[in-house]
Amino acid sequence: MSTTGDVLNEMIVTLVRVVRRPGAILLRAAASAVTVFGLLGLGYGVTGGGPSHWLPLLLAAILTVPVVVLMIRRERLQSRTADLTRHPTVVAGSGAVESHFAARTDPLAEEMNSLSAAMAEGSVRTARYFPRIEAAQRAGLLAAGGPVNAPYLRDDLRVTIAALLGTVAAIPLATLGSIVTVVLLL
Repeated sequence: MSTTGDVLNEMIVTLVRVVRRPGAILLRAAASAVTVFGLLGLGYGVTGGGPSHWLPLLLAAILTVPVVVLMIRRERLQSRTADLTRHPTVVAGSGAVESHFAARTDPLAEEMNSLSAAMAEGSVRTARYFPRIEAAQRAGLLAAGGPVNAPYLRDDLRVTIAALLGTVAAIPLATLGSIVTVVLLL
């Protein structure tokens, strides 16, 4: 693995540890708001007479989707970064001397080639939605040395970010929906 991959792994592990608690708070708030909205929607649908009375429950179910997707993605990210060490350790070798007749490569040149390839990959934007995020993910995978060295980049980050935005939006929407449903129940 290159130095860039090591730095990327350390940065991601630190970032995941920093956002662990705020992410849990966000998910709890969104799940609570959507659950209350869903229960009120169920109550309104049961007491109502027509199919339109089930609309609040349907809206609550739609708001549940990004919250559940973000919960799953967050759990995967937690498990995939748990194996990464924050401080790499050096393991002593067997003491055997190896000789290679191939030309020695310069580690700095290899690192620069890796970064140049990652920058070139990052400039290609082919995705229809969130093209910069998709390009940055491909560049990060290339810089880290592939999904084996960066398991946290296996999942599509565009889906995770869309789920995050949907979860953030679910809190005020579910709260508003709950208030409207309570008024309709009265």
